[in-house]
Amino acid sequence: MLSYTEVIETSGVKVPFVPAIITPKIERPMRSSRYESGECAALRRILRVGDRVLELGAGVGLLSTVSALVPGVQSVTAIEANPDLIPLIRETYRLNGVARVDLRNGVATAEEGPDVDFYIRPDFWASSLEPGSRSYSKIATLPRYALKTLMKEVNPTVIVCDIEGGEMGLFDAADLSGVRALVIEFHAKVYGEDGVTAILNLLAAKGFDRAPKNKAGSTVQHLERRAALPGPARTYRPWPMQSPRMMIATCMKDEGPFILEWLAWHKAVGVTDIVVFTNDCSDGTDHLLDRLQDMGHLVHLPNPAAALNSTAFQPIALAYAGHLRQMREADLFLSMDVDEFLNIGVGDGTIQALLQAAGEFDVLSVTEVNHGANGHQHYARGWLTELFPAHQSLRPGKMKSRRGVKSLVRLSAKVEKLRNHRPDMRGDLGPVVWLDGSGRPLSTLAADPGENGLDCRGTYDLVRLEHFALRSLDSYLAKMDRGDVVVAGRQVSQKYWRQRNRNEEVTAGNRGIHGAAKQWSAAHLETDAGLMALHEVACTAHAAKIALLVTQAKFRVRRDWALALAW
Repeated sequence: MLSYTEVIETSGVKVPFVPAIITPKIERPMRSSRYESGECAALRRILRVGDRVLELGAGVGLLSTVSALVPGVQSVTAIEANPDLIPLIRETYRLNGVARVDLRNGVATAEEGPDVDFYIRPDFWASSLEPGSRSYSKIATLPRYALKTLMKEVNPTVIVCDIEGGEMGLFDAADLSGVRALVIEFHAKVYGEDGVTAILNLLAAKGFDRAPKNKAGSTVQHLERRAALPGPARTYRPWPMQSPRMMIATCMKDEGPFILEWLAWHKAVGVTDIVVFTNDCSDGTDHLLDRLQDMGHLVHLPNPAAALNSTAFQPIALAYAGHLRQMREADLFLSMDVDEFLNIGVGDGTIQALLQAAGEFDVLSVTEVNHGANGHQHYARGWLTELFPAHQSLRPGKMKSRRGVKSLVRLSAKVEKLRNHRPDMRGDLGPVVWLDGSGRPLSTLAADPGENGLDCRGTYDLVRLEHFALRSLDSYLAKMDRGDVVVAGRQVSQKYWRQRNRNEEVTAGNRGIHGAAKQWSAAHLETDAGLMALHEVACTAHAAKIALLVTQAKFRVRRDWALALAW
């Protein structure tokens, strides 16, 4: 039971005065409402109805209380490492009538791992993960709360962070695509001004700028999501758009054998601009893309995440893509992968036909159809669209109906941010017309910024996304070894194979585009000897990688496991 005889009111919040915790250095600014006043003001200014707040470093519970008292805030989750503060925080909540804060005692870290030592000092605000900067009174061993896990669980729209230097490296691999604002206290005494600059540069690459109302020189900074599309506000081209400029942005790593078909297909569909970001290629993918750039078929860039020593490849690449001329001049945008094919089932199968059939929209979210391995154990050269025609059912039952989407976005001032699966849209500039792949109004993605998929039933009438996630069993093993092109260190799993090896139906889709893609490839790619030599190098490297993997015990086990399943 917490014992105290006085309550301090600071910035409109009641806090129990416990002298052993609230020492004179904190007591004085609390009594004058100067303690964390900037953070309080920032939160009251930026929080909106429906926000989900994640606070890292709860202190005495002031900021989580302020957040919870803002009308319409959906949830507040607070992580505090110092176990001595937990009773005081709970009492702060009680005094202010706050009942719905999820308070957890532990340490916020970038990655999962074993319990970690936390060094507690007489001044609670000086306690931290590092023992060397000053003396400490005791050590607490605490569980980790990995930011990656918290992001998936809490899905915050606003992050508040004051963890005494623990912010260094915390956000490097984090997907902050659903976050629109951060309030961070920087600790240059721990990592120097260069460290502050490095963190700000990283967050800038992820799409955040310092808000105009920040005080110059303050250690506390409010950062807000910048518009995804730099430059002057965009205006719509009249609908229906004739000869629209459409841009695709994608990340690749070791995809050399499969690039030419994917490129030819989407050029036949009517895509005008393709920008490819690569990192750490070992099969000649980068050289092949360089040649395609020299031929004028696409733009190839190194992933800017590498320059920031970050592994957040896709979020940073998409943020950077917003600064490119191709984006400024495009009418439509789609983020997709090299194993995904836009299959338009109306008219001649082109973008122009889709626009005519769908009617005017701001976003059209296209549902995926996963193609299985079609019984192919071994890698064979050829077009994926010919080798792997069988796919999961287009008419699944309710229990298996949820599938991912990629979204065709009409670029305008309504677009707040472009993301891999769907955009964030501004509702204050007029109604947002969001359709599914059958051209029907879609409300679920607009209502929930954290949603990246939908009920696929009835969504395939106009367009679908053919997803060749596995290819052959041996190519799948190579994909496991390569790891995720989007998030470093993440590997596809046996579960990934089990869920996607679906070979239930064969539907042709728009065969006209298949023929047009073959013709485009023959005319624009296969006549270039240098390009085809680079394609040969990539195919040979892929086969050699497979030959090496099947000699390794762990991959033989995985291969045998897959073969034992019903195909």
